Amino acid sequence: MLTFSMKRLAFLLVVLMASTSIFQIHSSHAEEAIELLTNGNFDQGIYGWVTYYIDSGGDYDADNGYLNMWIPQSSPVSGMKEHGIGVRQVVDRRDLTFDLTFSLSIRPEVSHRQSSPSSLMPTLVRSRIELYTSTGDAFYLVYHFLWAASELRDSEPNTAHFLKPAGTYAWKQYIIDVKKDFEKEFGSSSSYNIERIEVCLELAQISVPFSIPRALWDNISLICGIAATPTSTPTTQTFESTTSQITTTQAPTTQIVPTSTFPPEAIFWIGALTSVVAISAAALVYLTGRRRRAYPSRTTASVRRISPVRVQTIEELMSLDDKVYAYISDHGGEISWSQGCRDLGISMDELKVSIERLKKAGRIE
Repeated sequence: MLTFSMKRLAFLLVVLMASTSIFQIHSSHAEEAIELLTNGNFDQGIYGWVTYYIDSGGDYDADNGYLNMWIPQSSPVSGMKEHGIGVRQVVDRRDLTFDLTFSLSIRPEVSHRQSSPSSLMPTLVRSRIELYTSTGDAFYLVYHFLWAASELRDSEPNTAHFLKPAGTYAWKQYIIDVKKDFEKEFGSSSSYNIERIEVCLELAQISVPFSIPRALWDNISLICGIAATPTSTPTTQTFESTTSQITTTQAPTTQIVPTSTFPPEAIFWIGALTSVVAISAAALVYLTGRRRRAYPSRTTASVRRISPVRVQTIEELMSLDDKVYAYISDHGGEISWSQGCRDLGISMDELKVSIERLKKAGRIE
């Protein structure tokens, strides 16, 4: 009898260890991506960002929930010299990888005469992602949203230029796979370890502008982890190379299409909780039987009460996602990040993470 009991105990332990391993493996794959940037929607003004001038500089404000840059008309600038303004945010941590998703919304307010590549005095609206590795190498990915400034000069070392046409006087959203762009220009990323990332947003002008050019920025995000993947369902979104673009004439929004599918994450959690409860029940039965055999003279067995499995966190998680899903559906599949946070009473990070979970679950696109 003792040998049989030990076998049952060993079996229960093996089942418990296997369930724990499966849970840990799935959790590692389902781990939420990390938002690396602070105040990417500029709801707190310029907090988290550092401004800098390009030559004679420009001006900015962030009083309306987005960053507004402009270059005032000033004295002539000699030669083909850039002048303007930029903001920069530095990410310095040791858990960085090349699995980076860079997203932003932008609205260039520039006359056609200044946005044309053939213009003698073009306006430059661009974003730079600077990657610094542990070996001392530095790589620069420069995204131009009107036209490629690289046409003006020779390419700099370890610098790649990408043209992402944004048009003018309309918001447009981009989702950029940084790793894909890096490996397209510089080869495999497996040879490098990132130690620091700098994200820059710039508005520059060559010579004197005919009018005051502006660039409006919002929803700046750099996520380290599982990269966002565009859906193949036909929507108003169009994808160009590694960048998805969403155009709208209103304030920057995220285009979302709700679906009625049940989230697979919920199925996993229900299954995991069921396994834990089953194992706990089996262990309780085994301990009760063993105690009865050890003390046959007692009419009642003293059973140690096992606390029930706590499922509050899972229920709260599902409640938040359902709440976000219902809010998106009520607003016709289109929401504003800042307004959505205020209406739902949650932070921007919580909203973004919830939307990512809904996308992964296939409930929205």
